[in-house]
Amino acid sequence: MASTAGKHPVQYAPAPWTLKCESYWLLLNLKTLPKGVYDPLEESCLEHGEFKGGLGCIIIVRYKDTPVGTYDELAIIPGNFTVPPSPNQPPKIPKKAMRVCRIYVSQRTTVYNGRLNWNIAKHLARFEFSHPPTPEGSCPPAALTFRVFPAGTEDGDGVPPFFACTLKPFTWLPAIPVNTSWMPLDMTQVLPPIAAAPGHEQAVADEIEGTKIDPYDVSPKREAALLVGTDHWTAFPISAKVPRARGCWVKVHELGKDPNEDIRAVEEASGYWPQGIQPWSIGAWMEDSIMEIPQPLLWKL
Repeated sequence: MASTAGKHPVQYAPAPWTLKCESYWLLLNLKTLPKGVYDPLEESCLEHGEFKGGLGCIIIVRYKDTPVGTYDELAIIPGNFTVPPSPNQPPKIPKKAMRVCRIYVSQRTTVYNGRLNWNIAKHLARFEFSHPPTPEGSCPPAALTFRVFPAGTEDGDGVPPFFACTLKPFTWLPAIPVNTSWMPLDMTQVLPPIAAAPGHEQAVADEIEGTKIDPYDVSPKREAALLVGTDHWTAFPISAKVPRARGCWVKVHELGKDPNEDIRAVEEASGYWPQGIQPWSIGAWMEDSIMEIPQPLLWKL
């Protein structure tokens, strides 16, 4: 079974996807689920399955080749959730599995397709990186700082990032090839249905009749047409082959520590991401990865 797309102003790109990217993995081991792990639109997902913890991660990805073009991504996979049993469930669905919860991207087309194809509850955001991805044959920068801002913000407008981090890659050892199947993380995702944005259908109709929107326009005023909902569960593995992987030191910048930041702006930004999460001080830095996301299994409870 596969999700299908009706008439929509955004290009439909069905699964499977093969993607080329540079990514950074920040490992977590949460005992309890933090507040704000889902966007308010998808908070009902918490009613489907119980959080069981275990190893999780925050993943930052810089996609340079995908079926829908280039884009950046920030996602939190807090750990494992139980999977409610169902007589309609395909065979070999695990009793508990990882679940990508809150996730942001820098491009409209992948918001629509991620939600429609896999129940990945993508939303728009603005990304800033201090350095470009590492070219093949080159050394990575001594440090990389990235910041993720609410959609619709602009550089210099005083709105702080809701997530910021600095990574320092290990350079005293050579990078090595890695296959994610070797890692102590089963990256199979089992995701519940997601809600559509209020006014989604009207927003789609308005966009069909209106002027074509740039895929990299991250205005929140134009997001509703992208926020399609689903009525089924999905299950799919995520795998990657990495020709050059290395460790890195991780430092997450705590929101509100800069005395120059406006208090109201800080409070608003804090609503976009679960605050107070501290990943391990050592993470993974992966260059020129080839990632595979297959067509998912679908079922209804």
